[in-house]
Amino acid sequence: MRRLRVWIAILACYTGLFLIFISWTHYSAYRGPEAKEGRLDLIHWNFENDGTVLLNGEWRLYPNQLLTPQMIQAGKETDQVFTTVPTPSVALPIAKTEFLNKGTYRLLIHSKQDGVFGIQTATLYSANKIFLNGQLIGQSGIPSAATEKHTSLRPYTAYFPIHKGMNELVVQFSRATGSSSWGIAKPLTLGTAQQITRQHDIVLFNDLFMIVAFLIMGLYFLGYFFQRKKDRHVLIFSILCLSLSLLISWSSSGKIIYLLFPNLSLNALIVIESLSSLVPGICVFLFLLNRYKLFVSKKVIYSGIILSTLTFLLDLLDMNQSSMDILTPTTTILHTFLSLLVVGYASFIFVLAIVNKTESSLYLSIAVAAMGVFVLFASISTYSALPIYPLFTASSLLFLLAIALMLSQQFANAFKHNEALSQELLQADHMKDQFISRTSHEFRTPLNGMINIVQNMLNGPSSQTIDEERDKLQLITRIGYRLSNLINDILDLEKMKHGVLPIKKTPLDIHTLFEMEFPFFKMLAEQKHLALRNAVPESLPLVWADEVRVRQIINNLMDNAFKYTQKGEVVIRARRNGQKIDISIQDSGIGIPPSELKNIFNPYKRGHWNQSEGVGLGLAIVQQLAELQGGDLRVVSEVGTGSTFIFSLPLADATALSSIQPTQNVTIDPEPVSTLVTPYFSRHVNAPFILIADDDLDNLNILVHTLEAIPYNVIAVKNGDEALQMISERALDLIILDLMMPGKSGFEVCGAVRKNYGPSELPILMLTAAIVNEEKHLALRAGANDILQKPYNFSELSARIRGLIMMKEAAQQATNMEVAFLQSQIKPHFLYNVLNSIIALSYEDIEQAREMTGQFAAYLRSSFDFQNTHSLISFRKELSLVKAYLAIEQFRFGDRIHVHYTIEENLDFQMPPLLIQPLIENAVQHGIGKKKKGGLITLTARHTDKGYWIRVSDNGVGMKPEQVQTILTEKNSRSVGLNNVHSRLKHFYGTELQISSTFGKGTTFSMLLPD
Repeated sequence: MRRLRVWIAILACYTGLFLIFISWTHYSAYRGPEAKEGRLDLIHWNFENDGTVLLNGEWRLYPNQLLTPQMIQAGKETDQVFTTVPTPSVALPIAKTEFLNKGTYRLLIHSKQDGVFGIQTATLYSANKIFLNGQLIGQSGIPSAATEKHTSLRPYTAYFPIHKGMNELVVQFSRATGSSSWGIAKPLTLGTAQQITRQHDIVLFNDLFMIVAFLIMGLYFLGYFFQRKKDRHVLIFSILCLSLSLLISWSSSGKIIYLLFPNLSLNALIVIESLSSLVPGICVFLFLLNRYKLFVSKKVIYSGIILSTLTFLLDLLDMNQSSMDILTPTTTILHTFLSLLVVGYASFIFVLAIVNKTESSLYLSIAVAAMGVFVLFASISTYSALPIYPLFTASSLLFLLAIALMLSQQFANAFKHNEALSQELLQADHMKDQFISRTSHEFRTPLNGMINIVQNMLNGPSSQTIDEERDKLQLITRIGYRLSNLINDILDLEKMKHGVLPIKKTPLDIHTLFEMEFPFFKMLAEQKHLALRNAVPESLPLVWADEVRVRQIINNLMDNAFKYTQKGEVVIRARRNGQKIDISIQDSGIGIPPSELKNIFNPYKRGHWNQSEGVGLGLAIVQQLAELQGGDLRVVSEVGTGSTFIFSLPLADATALSSIQPTQNVTIDPEPVSTLVTPYFSRHVNAPFILIADDDLDNLNILVHTLEAIPYNVIAVKNGDEALQMISERALDLIILDLMMPGKSGFEVCGAVRKNYGPSELPILMLTAAIVNEEKHLALRAGANDILQKPYNFSELSARIRGLIMMKEAAQQATNMEVAFLQSQIKPHFLYNVLNSIIALSYEDIEQAREMTGQFAAYLRSSFDFQNTHSLISFRKELSLVKAYLAIEQFRFGDRIHVHYTIEENLDFQMPPLLIQPLIENAVQHGIGKKKKGGLITLTARHTDKGYWIRVSDNGVGMKPEQVQTILTEKNSRSVGLNNVHSRLKHFYGTELQISSTFGKGTTFSMLLPD
């Protein structure tokens, strides 16, 4: 009964599909002009707006005559009729025979347009020639009375000129024996050259896309079969895909097979057509037999395979027996019946599998629907001339995709368990590698720090005080405590894994425990400028727990809170919750993303949000310690707001309370705390200034001691914000940054520095514990000059610092030499012009000539003074050079140059040389010098609250906005001096040369020299 309902449902679905298609063909039928009595009127047709034209309708036909246009014009035709194009696959009423073996079509096309047009053929049986206006424009095969020779079904595109008025189109054809139709079986398409080319490309792309898709899928599953030969259904599906690829190559509109085999014979094509039509059906039957043995009937499967074999033999017989032309419709009917049988039975089996809820039911449903549409369209395409290749393509690809996904899902389910086990093993192996890597860094970094401190004590000055040495020994002790705690954590975790960690429960007062630990936590909070509040009430009842393990829980959670909190407070609370005490530690730190909350308690794991160093054991140990004592651990967190860790402990019952013995308060020596307070400034020495930024105060302390002993002037900060503040306030020679810091990371600080300072102006050395090359690459791209991996050797660190500082000094020396070059440079044309002016004045005004000579001598003295490469000069000296230069130019150009000085009275200060003179020279040469009437140059200098303000303005030709934007980046004769002024302002004062200009009105240069 179920099977009957399934058959009824399938028939209903396919009937519905057929009706939908009939409706679609009705509404999408061709609405263009059609030929009538051998004439096609295109007077009212606009190809650009209306598109291409299908040459359908009544054509003039000369049966059994192969006529050229010249023969028709000469009246050599013997018989003619009007026939409908395209030709249906049925008997023609004009003859008693079912098929016409040869003939000539003629159509007159009346056009209002002229130009280059094109024609696209589809299916013309079995050889043809096309003439337009007496000229041969294309052919496929050679039409002849001997129908078996020179046949070809290759479609083609032809281009030709059309003139206004009447155009004659003549088509010769000859049909080979065994062909299922004759003449023009599919419409010819006429359009402009661009339209036909586009249509040809679309058809070609559509066909190639389908062929390549099926071919690649077939080869993929074939390769899979050779790796797993017991899955025979994979081989069957591979052959199905390959045969469908071959089927599409000859049955599609483009007939791609002729691109590979241009001279393919008709007999070979018939064999290929038959095989590629029948093999997919056989593959479907075998696939069903292998994959759905419970549902299939072997009788139906074997009957379908035998019928397919019989059809193939009939195709071969039809090809070899020219007299048995009657077999052509018979074999066509057999092919159609087999297609419907395959689709119907496969749909029936697939639906049964879906009803019985087999795996991949969804993909089976899609495959059934796609298969039905595919075969329906293929059959309609065989019996009609409708252009349905887009739907044909979509349905075939959908079927392919659905079956491929079904097989893929079956493979995935088959190996799911093994993959899960493999994944767990790989994850465990990866976690082990991460643990070893992090643990080795956790050991190496402190050990290397201890070595550096000891080396510093051994190699340092003998004048070190006892207090200084005590601080260093305390730092070594603190590092030793850290290593000891790390080892204890690892051992405890291993013991907990095997269930052998000893837990000694006693009644415990939580309030007293926090009071004992509070001084130590307070020192840690003060060190990071955090507020610490103990809100644990005294009236809490006792808990039943191990005091040592509770201390371990508290220390881990407090360490976490301080590590990830940069500002705000840490609050400790406790309250009774039924038969347990909930102890919470709340911070105002960075918080934890929701996606990471489920992973934070896994050992050896750290989320991507966590940029601090560590092994990742703390929270895992805390959770297990709480659970071993009958409690639990929870967390509530919000990114940017903070986190609250809550662990619970059970209350002590009456039996436990009766066993309390008087105890004495035991004071445990806390781990020494670093006394370094940031920002830290070392004692001033005559040495370069180095800024260090590291969030680990112990590492920071070690670096401070190391660099002070070399010696260097050291400024130490603990985060990126403090580092940027120091950079903005002080002149530095080198920055040493830790790559991973909470808040602003080393990447962000480096990028901010590079916005104002180049690599040679302020070098940056990155320190990182990472061993990943990608992070090193990113650090260098962010602007770091060098990167050093922790733990580092003292000698290597000092060598890299020295090298970077020497590079900075060399770059500064190069800048100074550029100043000297600019200062001493006398351009030949300037010298020549000045000397000529002096000679000319000596004949006219000897006094003016002497005055100009004196100004020229003063200018030369300033230009040849090389001492400015090592020292500052006074503002008055720079002003005298400017006045000498302007005096010379005024002697030369007379009233064209006017100068106005607005100088604050008695103003004088030290400044780098040649900051003003290049601006004045630029105003003369490129500003007012380019105006025929000259102009005015104004020099302004005054002292303000922020420093010394200097401005040079002119009313010359000015600059366009795009020139202003690029003037300090271009490399030309004009910008060399301006670039030098700009770079030295940034180096000496951290300011920039400001430029404002209006095209046609003038330019203003201004700069600020802070006190």
